Amino acid sequence: MAAKRLWAVVGVGIIVLVMNSRLQSRSYRMTTLNAIPSVPGTIPGIPGKIWQSAKDGTFTKDQQTIIDSWLLKNPNFQYELLTDQSAERYIVARYNETRPDIVALYTALSIPILRADLLRYLVLLSDGGIWSDIDVTCEVGVGHWLPSDTYHTAPNISLIVGLEFDMPSDEARPVYSQLTNWVFAARPGSPHLLYVVNSVVKGLYDIAAENGVQPSGITLDMISDVVDVTGPKIMTLSIVQSLGEMLGRTVDDRDIAGIKKPQLVGDVLVLPGAAFAALQNGFPKDQVQPLVSHHYAGSWKGPADEARERRKKIKEGEAKKAA
Repeated sequence: MAAKRLWAVVGVGIIVLVMNSRLQSRSYRMTTLNAIPSVPGTIPGIPGKIWQSAKDGTFTKDQQTIIDSWLLKNPNFQYELLTDQSAERYIVARYNETRPDIVALYTALSIPILRADLLRYLVLLSDGGIWSDIDVTCEVGVGHWLPSDTYHTAPNISLIVGLEFDMPSDEARPVYSQLTNWVFAARPGSPHLLYVVNSVVKGLYDIAAENGVQPSGITLDMISDVVDVTGPKIMTLSIVQSLGEMLGRTVDDRDIAGIKKPQLVGDVLVLPGAAFAALQNGFPKDQVQPLVSHHYAGSWKGPADEARERRKKIKEGEAKKAA
């Protein structure tokens, strides 16, 4: 018995040493376009790979702790951090032959949040896996994201999303609910992500044309709201529209809002608000447990709010002149 206990302690020690080595090493964070293909995920069809992006690989201690939560909770998953430079190389490598319009747009954009939003859709469209912003803590390993009674539907899932704003309705109307884009998961080649990408790309090219500039000349002052152009709102509307075309019927809040457990709509699994956005939804006790915690460190909101205020003042000035 003593020998068995000794070997058990040694085994645990080895596991801890291996994990500490991974967390202390910076090499696992570097991007290589020739990386080993993603290992099979614990959700059938979705690669076991976690993707994040940042300006560079330099983080504070608190940021590092948040990032490391993904490896600690998912020790068998691959991890890839795309920096500003490596992200551009990635987009060129993945899309230059098939979608030069995407490459031209992405490499021309000068506003970080527009690039960051577009990047996440393009990454999971090409490679699949789990996307997480770097200000999101993984609370529950991905292998436990789906309740056991949901796994029979797993082979049919191409996209996993969670409600950010849950707006129940019994009436047909424009979609008021909103999905999170700080965390989501997908199979490679999801048709719904392709729909999102095409919507975002068209929208940005349209903004450039309307303002008589090239994509490189797009500024935040030209954008009504980032969430509507590249963020979670355009993502939500595009997924809903894509599902509607796939299912041959209208998809709206009646399909995705007010749910207490994961809801499969077509091949998209929608998680209740508590899963990815517990804070916004008041930490509901009658839903699934929080799977992640979002810390809202987005640096883009300040410049976007300033641009919105400038547009407001311009409109007020124009109204006074007209009066």
